[in-house]
Amino acid sequence: MNVFIVEDEYWALLELQTLLKKYESNHYIYYYENGEDALIDLEEKQPDLLITDITMPGIDGLQLVEKVKAFDEKIECILLTVHDTFEYAKKGIQLGVTDYILKPIKKLTLYETIDAQIQFIGERKLEETEKQHWSINKLLFQSVNKKNYDMERFNNQSYLFNYILIENWKTPISKEYKFDINKVEGLLTDTEKCWFLSVDEHRKILLIANPEQKYLMDYPINEIYQVLSGVGQVHVCSQLKDVNVPLNKCFYETEQLMDKHKLFGETTILDPFHLPKDKDIQDLWSNVRIIENKIRDHQFAAISVQINELVAQLEKSKLPQKQLFRFLIDMYYAIIYKLQQSTSKEIRINESNDYFDQLETFTTFEQIKEWLNDLLNEIGKVTSHQDIAPKHLIPMVQSWINDSYSQNITFQQFADEHHVSVSYLSREFKEQTSMTFSEYLSNVRIDKAKKFFDKGMERTAEVGELVGYQDPKHFRTVFKRITGITPKDYKKIQKRG
Repeated sequence: MNVFIVEDEYWALLELQTLLKKYESNHYIYYYENGEDALIDLEEKQPDLLITDITMPGIDGLQLVEKVKAFDEKIECILLTVHDTFEYAKKGIQLGVTDYILKPIKKLTLYETIDAQIQFIGERKLEETEKQHWSINKLLFQSVNKKNYDMERFNNQSYLFNYILIENWKTPISKEYKFDINKVEGLLTDTEKCWFLSVDEHRKILLIANPEQKYLMDYPINEIYQVLSGVGQVHVCSQLKDVNVPLNKCFYETEQLMDKHKLFGETTILDPFHLPKDKDIQDLWSNVRIIENKIRDHQFAAISVQINELVAQLEKSKLPQKQLFRFLIDMYYAIIYKLQQSTSKEIRINESNDYFDQLETFTTFEQIKEWLNDLLNEIGKVTSHQDIAPKHLIPMVQSWINDSYSQNITFQQFADEHHVSVSYLSREFKEQTSMTFSEYLSNVRIDKAKKFFDKGMERTAEVGELVGYQDPKHFRTVFKRITGITPKDYKKIQKRG
């Protein structure tokens, strides 16, 4: 939601900015030092809630409320005042003020008042959204009535029905989208009248009369689309409305087509005969498995790199938005499931639903990338290695040794990276492998060395370097201790064999 805070006293405004930081993650909070500045932004930012001081120079709080209510009576208003008097209360009630907060402001009272209003506004918006589906026919007819058309006659005509979605379903609209309908009319014949109707800030309807019963292909769809999409990221779905199909049914069907087939991150043109289909995304899951392993190992820098690769793949794939979002949600649950299996512990992200709700506010893959980084880092926080069961920690050490045996690695490195004590690791490692870390590393290195010799490599010093021994003498000593013979003798035996 958009919330306007108006307070002319500098220190009081600063205090409100501090107190209201808790709301900034879920809402847009705008602060003003006077009513005039707030009114300038009124049309562009369109607040849901106004909280204003009552006594201010210039436009005072009551005058500001009066002007805001005149702009949109649904904007809820709260007054900040030290004037606990009947006259102020009476005037405020007449203007539609919802509540008062007395100064000096008490934090708990402020939060309770704002929370109550946010809940009320949210419930009202939800109710309005639910009504939009059944009332769309009425909304269309109200627009038509202004042109004195008969409802029934209007409903029983054939049209080219264009459903227009601006940006995304729940994207905060930061600017006004102005469509030049004159340009659309210029593409039509004299008998083809058109009407442009606004359902809400995201959804618009362009109706074009079809008196000649044209087919969809006979309309200049691409040219109309170019006019509509010239204002930014706009998605258009077009279909013919038959004379026997009610307008509201056509609206529902077209909205469903848009919901199922619109692309993400780029403008889309759709009609029933040209709909992008779900694509094979099995290749994407290999990246997910890698990310899952990086999270388990707390390799957060690598996670970010992998996310970049994944998002690049997603962008290149040009998936329908519905398939893209379904993949992202499935990815989340798949990672959670795998991590729970490896840790034997329940993993829960308290605000996971909030993360999913954010998706329909996005319009770019850069936002998807940031979203994934935030979500996966949150998962990483609740899957700290201190919580990993001991029986699962040691295989991680073994895997690390097998991947890094040629480097100068130590047990302390692993312990530091994974935030556990080296003594704890040592005990667990010896218990599960019957070897110390040093013994296990030496065995892995010598086993790798034997494989190099088996492949025909002759130079002992060179093989020693490949498996992590810079000193050839030390390599020969360790090789003989583990195998019972020198590298030279081992190579002779392999040749005879």
